[in-house]
Parts: sequence; C-alpha cells; structure tokens
Amino acid sequence: MAKITVLFGNQVQAEYNLDKDELRVGRAADCEIVVDNMGVSRHHCSIVRSGEGWAVADQGSNNGTFVSGKRVDGTQDLKHKERIVLGKHSLEYDAHGTADPAKAAAASGGGGGGGGEMTMFVDPEQMKKMQEELKKGGQAMVLSIIQGGREVKVQLVKQETIIGKIPGADIPVRGMFVKPIQAKVIKSDSGHRLVSMGGFRSVKVNGRKVSDSNLNPGDVLQVAGVIMHYKKQ
Repeated sequence: MAKITVLFGNQVQAEYNLDKDELRVGRAADCEIVVDNMGVSRHHCSIVRSGEGWAVADQGSNNGTFVSGKRVDGTQDLKHKERIVLGKHSLEYDAHGTADPAKAAAASGGGGGGGGEMTMFVDPEQMKKMQEELKKGGQAMVLSIIQGGREVKVQLVKQETIIGKIPGADIPVRGMFVKPIQAKVIKSDSGHRLVSMGGFRSVKVNGRKVSDSNLNPGDVLQVAGVIMHYKKQ
C-alpha cells in the first residue's frame, strides 16, 4: 500500500491510502483528496497508477502543480517521500505507508469542497516563499475570509496584496462599481497598511472609512462588501 499525506507547511492535515487507479485532488467536494485552499483549483491534479508506482498528472490547474521545484507539464512519476506542491499545501508521497485511520476519517468527514468560488491566483515565486516561511515556522499574517461557511486564509507574504476584480487579483471582489484594483494591503516596517484606490466603493477598517490605514491584529477590513479579518496565521 502507498499513501499521500496532505501538509500545510510541516503540519499534517490528512492522510489518504492510494487504493484506486486514480485519485483526484482539488477544492471540489467530489475529489478523493480535498485540499481546502482558494489557491487550489476545483480539480487541480490527479494521483494515478504508473506501472508498479504512482505519478501526478496536472489537470489544467490555474496555479500549477510542482514537484522538486519544477512545474508538472502532463504526468510525472513520483519518488518515495517526494512532495507535490499546490500553493501553500503539499502532498507527500509515501511508497510504503498506510494512512492512519484517525487521520483518514478526519479527512473524509471534513466536508471541504467550496467548489463554487473563484480560484485565487498565486504567483510561483510567492508560492515558493510561502512554503519556505511556513517550514521555518514563521508567524505570517493572514486575511481570513468566510466563504460558503468555511474559513479561507490569504497569507500576506507579497509586498502588495491586490483586492479587486482585475484578473489574477489575490483576493477577487465582484460587484457594481468595483474597480479593477479596489484596495491594496502593503507591507510596511510596522506590519501592513490597507490602502484604498478610491472610487465609489468604500474601504473600511473596523467600520470606519479609510484611505490609508495601518493594520493591527484583530482589525476587521471591509472592501466592497467582502469582510476580512487581519490576524496571525
């Protein structure tokens, strides 16, 4: 038996036995391996049987599937203990392991699959940086958003995190009069600032309209009706 372990940084989130010829990986509820992160596509990739071993096949994901730092183009055979990187998550392939029943049960009962929301785009260089920071055990700041009854965390590792309706925005926001870039969260010496790009839609911190505001842990941000909590990872 072989297994896949889903990790966030080095924290184990779930384990799955490779007990069928193909296991789909993604954000959608119909995937056998559900990765609940908005940087992961609904049907991101698949783990497929390949001769006596296993391989990963990208399924046209928006942000790509990476093995050993290289983007997978088509199908790539997996080596024992190799990691498949999907945004802030990774999947470790164990050619000889068996999933812990408790962790497998927790995974099957998780009920992830917020398949209806848009995928948040992640730059490959930022993806690598996120993995490195998580491995170091750093205390990254995030914006926490509730979508479809579940929490989505957007790590603030970029110099500027874009909020708006422009294609590829870090946090997509829709609606009438929303600008392509409605607001930015910008790194500063003291942490982060929220900067409004103007227009008809207001940008608020803790209920007050702002144009440029330093952020503190616990602050509640509102951009065009989307509510986000600024907090530690």
